[in-house]
Order: sequence, then C-alpha cells, then structure tokens
Amino acid sequence: MVTKSNTPDNTLWTRTFITVAAANFLLFFSFYQLLPILPLYIIDKFQTDNATAGFIISLYTIGALACRPFAGFLVDTFSRKPLYFWTFFAFTLCFLGYKTVGLLPILAVVRFAHGLFFGISSTASNTVAIDALPASRRGEGIGYFGISVNLAFATGPMTGMFLYEAFGDGIVFAISTILCVIGLVLVQTLKVKPREKKVCAPLSLDRFFLTRAVPQFANFIFVGFAYGPVTNYIAIYANELGIGGTGWFYALIASGLILNRIMTGRLIDRGYLIHLVGSGMTLIVVAYFILAFSHSPITFFLSAFLIGTSLGLIFPGYQTMCVNLARHDQRGTANSTYLSGWDIGIGAGILVGGAMANHFGMHQQVFFVCGIALAIADIMFLAYTSRHYLKNKLEG
Repeated sequence: MVTKSNTPDNTLWTRTFITVAAANFLLFFSFYQLLPILPLYIIDKFQTDNATAGFIISLYTIGALACRPFAGFLVDTFSRKPLYFWTFFAFTLCFLGYKTVGLLPILAVVRFAHGLFFGISSTASNTVAIDALPASRRGEGIGYFGISVNLAFATGPMTGMFLYEAFGDGIVFAISTILCVIGLVLVQTLKVKPREKKVCAPLSLDRFFLTRAVPQFANFIFVGFAYGPVTNYIAIYANELGIGGTGWFYALIASGLILNRIMTGRLIDRGYLIHLVGSGMTLIVVAYFILAFSHSPITFFLSAFLIGTSLGLIFPGYQTMCVNLARHDQRGTANSTYLSGWDIGIGAGILVGGAMANHFGMHQQVFFVCGIALAIADIMFLAYTSRHYLKNKLEG
C-alpha cells in the first residue's frame, strides 16, 4: 500500500522544509561547536583526568541512544511541533547547565540529559522534514536535509576551537545558546499539519522499533561501528603516521558527503536506491583499507574523501529504506530505528577501537578491523538486506 504525500504538489523547497532544515543546522552546529572544547573545559574547571572527562562526554551518546526507541514512539503518538519545540528548548537549557553547575556528578546528569533531549528533538526534526516532502521526491529531500548536519559537522568544531583559543569557553557556550534560541524561533514558526485523532493502538514492539527494518538497522550498526574510531582516534593515528593537518581529514569527509548528497537524492527517486547504497557499501570498504594501509598524506586524505563520498550514498539510502518500510504513522519510529543503528555502532566502535588500540599499541589494526567489518556488512547488504527491502517496502 502506498500512502499519499502530505504535500499537495511536487514542490520540494517548501517553507516548512527550509525552516526545519535551518533549525536542524542550528541544533547540530551548537552541539558540534562544543565538541572539541568540552574535554578541555571539564579538565580545567573540575581538575579531573582525561578518563573521567571522556566518561562524562560519552554520557551524551548514552542519553541519545537510551531515548531513541521512545523518541520514535513519542513522535508518532503526540503532536510533533510541540514535542519538537519543548525538547529543543530543554536541549538549549543544557548549554546553560554546563556553565552554572559546580559539581562533577551534576555535570554528568546535565550531559546525559543533553543527549536525551537531542535524541528526541533530532528524531522529531527528521520526521517533520519527511512529512513536508512529496513522496516522489523523498530521497532527494532526505539528501538535501542531511546537508544541514554535514555543514554543521564541517564548520562547527573548527569555529568552536577558534573561539575558545581567542576568547575562552564562555563565548562558545553563549553562541551555542543564542543559536539554539534562534532555532527555537524557527521551530515556533513551523506550520505542521495537526495530527488526526485516532484510537490509541495497543502497545507493541513496532511502536518503539521498526521490526520490518531489522536488516537495515543491523547493516547500519556496522557502518557506525567503523565511523566511531574515526571520530575519536584519527588525530592519534595521524600522529603515529607522522601526518599533520588532521582538521583537513574531517573537512574532506564533509566535502565528500555534501557533494554526493546533492546528487544522490534524485537518483534514489528515479529507482536507483539499491544500486547507490550497494556502491556506497563497496566504496567504503575500499576507503577503510586505504586508510589502514596509509603511509603518506596522499592516501590518508584520499581515504577521507572516499569515506565522505561513500557515506553520502549510504546515509540517505538507509534512511529512505527505513521510511519506505514504515507505515505513515510509523515515520517517527522509522527515523529513530535508523538513528539508533548509527548511535549503537558509533558507541561500540569507540569502545572496541580504544580497547584494540591499547592491545596492539597502534591504530592501524583498528581501521583494518573496521574494513573487515564493513566488508561483512557489504556482503550482508548485497545478499539479503537489499532483497528484503524490495520485498517488504510499503512506499517508494
């Protein structure tokens, strides 16, 4: 059964879509701006060690992951705009919490809550954006919407670090708070169609997790697992190789992501979804093996661009598959399932990657194992996940 789009025509760049994309950029930029300076801030203010600071920072991911299944349920059950606004509002307050709390255990609570509200608000943001898209251009729209996150990833950390080095941590927290307030204003102006009143369905697993998308969820865990070590250990690996300028590594990933997201969406809508994701899954295996065996800046930075290029195919592809496997009233659950796979993979990759690096004494083996994991995921996708999607999709 194919459900009708919420939009009356084939227009992609509606006021609602543009507004929610802008608000989503501000949400992620405020977070990414804080990322590089938070460990320094915690160590300096609370006079703690790196391990404790790392644990406090990881609570954000734990909070986001803990709420994902419930986020989908909440988004599919309650009015989306008020839920989006108030969780965004709570997310904003957490920035003030970082500066005002004086005890490390309370800071840990603030950090966990920050991840919790981020998990719900980002799920609501994705769902509101998808609701605003015509079904015939959903893949293209998801690709463009993802650019809001990629731009934040490309510009947020370096902006935060520049401001911290020039003016201290206070200005970073202040700007993040101000940007979130602007985001709240944008959310308040959204015109979201009120939800139809329906008899509450009995609670079941598929109201918290899209069981029809288990293969996509499992595949995406592998992708997140491989990316986890990139987020935390690439600078250390570059030092082991004697390569400088690791900031360009992340910039090249973002460039590849943005470039491919612009082109991928339209091809998804023309029926090439399986081909694009399959190509992305194969390309990312190649990229990680190049990274694992890098001995020069050329191959090191080439792998970054290839990782970004492949993720530009994979991200919108998996999200489109999850949404197309869901009923209209399960879109929130579909998005939370997609994002949960990423969160679980990232967390597992960071933990396992750190343990492996301690065991082997170098990070080359970590990225080699990531390449093997991605090869397994590629085989899974080509042999089963793609066929499962074609057999069970409800839309697209």
